[in-house]
Amino acid sequence: MYAIVDIETTGGSAKKHRMTEIAIIHHDGEKETGRYETLINPERRIPRNITALTGITNEMVEDAPKFPEVAKDIWEWTEGRVFVAHNVNFDYGFIREHFHQLGAKWHPKRLCTVRLSRKLMPGMYSYSLGKLAQQLGHAIDDRHRAMGDCDFTAKLFHMLLQKDEEDHIKFALNARSREATMPPNLDRKVFERIPESLGVYIFRGNKGKILYIGKANNLKKRVAEHFRGNTHTGWKSRLVEQINDVQWIECPNELIALLTEAREIKTHWPPYNDLMKRVSLNWGIFSYYDQNGYGRYTIGRVGKWAKPIVSFRNQHEARLALERLSREFTLCARYCDLQELTGHCIEEVHGPCFGACEQEEEPATYNQRYDQSREHLGTGNATLIIRGAGFQEHEESVVLIEKGRYMGHGLVPSGLKVNTADDVKTFIDTGYDDQDIQSIIRSHLFRKGDSNIQVL
Repeated sequence: MYAIVDIETTGGSAKKHRMTEIAIIHHDGEKETGRYETLINPERRIPRNITALTGITNEMVEDAPKFPEVAKDIWEWTEGRVFVAHNVNFDYGFIREHFHQLGAKWHPKRLCTVRLSRKLMPGMYSYSLGKLAQQLGHAIDDRHRAMGDCDFTAKLFHMLLQKDEEDHIKFALNARSREATMPPNLDRKVFERIPESLGVYIFRGNKGKILYIGKANNLKKRVAEHFRGNTHTGWKSRLVEQINDVQWIECPNELIALLTEAREIKTHWPPYNDLMKRVSLNWGIFSYYDQNGYGRYTIGRVGKWAKPIVSFRNQHEARLALERLSREFTLCARYCDLQELTGHCIEEVHGPCFGACEQEEEPATYNQRYDQSREHLGTGNATLIIRGAGFQEHEESVVLIEKGRYMGHGLVPSGLKVNTADDVKTFIDTGYDDQDIQSIIRSHLFRKGDSNIQVL
């Protein structure tokens, strides 16, 4: 028994927008057995562009029932039935979110007529509802209205049932098949090949267009999270609908994965990646000597005339750097802008302190460690190699920084002796350097320590 469904909404995000109309057609596997439809008052204004698309106006829904008033009907019309829709995760996600807001758990099995059409009607130039109707010689009455689209979806599903000689529908209803959560245009076999390893994944759309690039500790798990209906915001719904292919780049360790992700994003500028498009190093660590002669650090905004020792993307990264510096050189937490309380530093929180904050340690003694830390913090023009794990035991990754600039990364034989930057240049893929790359490397250095760093 099936419930074929179509909805109209005020927008694309199940969490931010509301339904304005729903239509449900019952089908017993051989014929239609009943219909239900209703407008729904979304309790908010319908955007003009949505009205232009659907024809549903604010006046039409003003006296319509609100979702809580029709929730019982919708529950009963879908209970115990397989939920069927064209691009099912969109409709499913909205209805489930509406029920969730009422405190109800609604999760029927689901089928997507886009995915089924691609399997059982191969060769179509498009699998959108309107284009399929044209190719199959049907005209959709009241296109972009719930019952108009639902009516053709029911006809399409009836055709698919008749064509399903190899039990594709039975397979799709098996929870282990993941068919219910797959993007409508993605071959499940592509997903099955994704490894459960660290790396970077790339979503591609029509004609190979790169849509989104991300990094994952477990590629398969992270990609699957994108496809689940309960994670669909408006932009994620639009993204998932366009995915035709997934590619991936396996990486040997976290740093290489972050650098690879940044490189791929800056090379392709995918439309759904915003994180690295507008990044600036707005926070910095500043140094000065106070009136008693003690060297001190502070965290602050980077201004036109304020030049820090080192800059970071946010205040949190700058604080992490100072926390590490304070512990490594046994500096006073108060003098590193880490403790606002007066009195002796809280060693249980910040680590050992020799009492400079209470003037128990002479400035000259304290400043020896402070000056060393400042030199360490300001080695922006150093040439160094960051070593890390490789894919196999006999190799390791290297990241080359030459005179403060990132030159690239690659794999070298384990234990390779390196005396100059030129010794590793033949092993690395050349990379570009910018604020994002510098931030990634700097964050790694301060988090991971110097045990795998070779200064040349």
